[in-house]
Amino acid sequence: MISEQIEEDARRLDEIIAGLNRDAARARAARDDYNRQATVLAEKRDKLQAQARRLSSQAAVYKQQRDECNMSSREAKQKRDEWNDRAARMRASGGLGDIGEARSQAQSWHQKVIKYSEGGTAAHEKMHSLMEEADRLREQAQTCHEQCQLCRRAANSEHEKYIAAVRRIEQVRDNLPE
Repeated sequence: MISEQIEEDARRLDEIIAGLNRDAARARAARDDYNRQATVLAEKRDKLQAQARRLSSQAAVYKQQRDECNMSSREAKQKRDEWNDRAARMRASGGLGDIGEARSQAQSWHQKVIKYSEGGTAAHEKMHSLMEEADRLREQAQTCHEQCQLCRRAANSEHEKYIAAVRRIEQVRDNLPE
């Protein structure tokens, strides 16, 4: 009778330990899955951030081109206006001087203004497009980062469950009679 009771208690302890082992295995598997997901998300985030940095660098080149075109355009406008002023002064002074040459020079500078303005506009549009794409990639990277953090917290929670199950197993084994 006593040996039957001992055998029954041993079976119950074995069942308890088996259940705790299953709990520990489930928690360990879930933890590992969350860690794998976090790793994938972190790699995706890092790639998106690297792409955004490359696009931002390219945008900076176009920004410099735009700024140079804008400066050249301002200088050409100044020259155009100077020639227009000369032509106006010549007309006001009764046609003294080569008004045709002054108008021709003004027109030449005006064409340069148009060329530089178009170049600046094209560079600005390309820069703006690259910056928008970089912003979109940064938003995606931020989403990946947030999901990665959620996975890491979930993995930590599952790890705590795993550790708790292992400790319960150890407690049960430690309290077994010799």
